Amino acid sequence: MILGAVGVLAMSLVGCASRAASPAPAIGPSPSASDPAQTDPPAVAAAILVHSDGLRVVDAAGDVLETVTYFDPIADVVAVLTTAIGSDPVVEAHTGGSESSPGTFYVWDGLLLNDTDEPVAAPRLDPEWHVRVDGPTAGTLAVTTAEHVAVGQSQAEVETLVPGTLSTVEVAGSTVMDGRYELLEVGKNGETALHHVTFVRLEGSPLTVTTILAPAPDWGN
Repeated sequence: MILGAVGVLAMSLVGCASRAASPAPAIGPSPSASDPAQTDPPAVAAAILVHSDGLRVVDAAGDVLETVTYFDPIADVVAVLTTAIGSDPVVEAHTGGSESSPGTFYVWDGLLLNDTDEPVAAPRLDPEWHVRVDGPTAGTLAVTTAEHVAVGQSQAEVETLVPGTLSTVEVAGSTVMDGRYELLEVGKNGETALHHVTFVRLEGSPLTVTTILAPAPDWGN
């Protein structure tokens, strides 16, 4: 039986050899429509969102690519933002003020990080760094609050995004409007909760967003 099977196989091979040869198949894997390397381009940063607990780098769909908190080391934060924005910040030492410590500014256009040189015995609620936004972009990235409030927006635009959140305040004889967002409890003083918020100020005539600050202390809520 084995010899018979070998004979059949030999005859089959002879028959195949007598036919026209087929083209040799290409060596290597053939392209696949589902190959992620071909169908999924790498995620590209589109915006930086200012939250009360840190910053988020997001893509055009709003998916989070990177997250940093206000208690992360400034060197790590600068590295993340430099990669996302695509350029190094302008670095400037500053002497502080009557209510602020000296430190270092890291600036990308409208986005400023303030790394303060706090005393060794600084309260544990004091963050490693703060953010100030006074322009709509950092490089090509939009900079907004988590609610998409941005510098340059009008009062009407802010009210559309976050209705009923602005309060009128008199500052040095001028009327301004303030908004506080993402109330985040960070501790207690007795029975009083201590919070950080994302703070927005509108100034000028007509009123427009001029500044976004975070994390801003809000000890009265």
